[in-house]
Amino acid sequence: MTFFKWAALGVIVLMTTAVASAQQKFPLQSGEWQATVSVPGPNGKPSVLLYCLNDETWDRALIHNPACSTQKLNITSGGASYVMDCQHGSVQSRGTVTITFDGKQHMITKDSIDTITNGQTTNKAYSVDYRWKGPACNPNTDMNLKFKQAQ
Repeated sequence: MTFFKWAALGVIVLMTTAVASAQQKFPLQSGEWQATVSVPGPNGKPSVLLYCLNDETWDRALIHNPACSTQKLNITSGGASYVMDCQHGSVQSRGTVTITFDGKQHMITKDSIDTITNGQTTNKAYSVDYRWKGPACNPNTDMNLKFKQAQ
């Protein structure tokens, strides 16, 4: 994936964490989650990433990305929606995110992100399918734990 696709994916995941953090507790099963991104990777197949999702990693993800803000946050028992705005140097990302909770071990995000670089706006629609893998998080493969180590 190009830098901008990875940046957008990171924004999606971090903004998803903002919704759950606003609830003070992760609303689904804690542990390792597999996220399958609808945007094909360099090999033409969807990208699959692992995330540790629990109360602590939701909060940590919010602290990790101070360049983003969330507006119009609406949380229900079946999901959430919000508008996000991020500034990363000269690149600005704005978009809407809708999350559907399907039980305690599955959620789907649908996002429409406008990325503005040097006055040029591009829009990408993303969908990420999150599935619970188990209660233990592997720090060698987990993206939330890697983000923390990189700080």
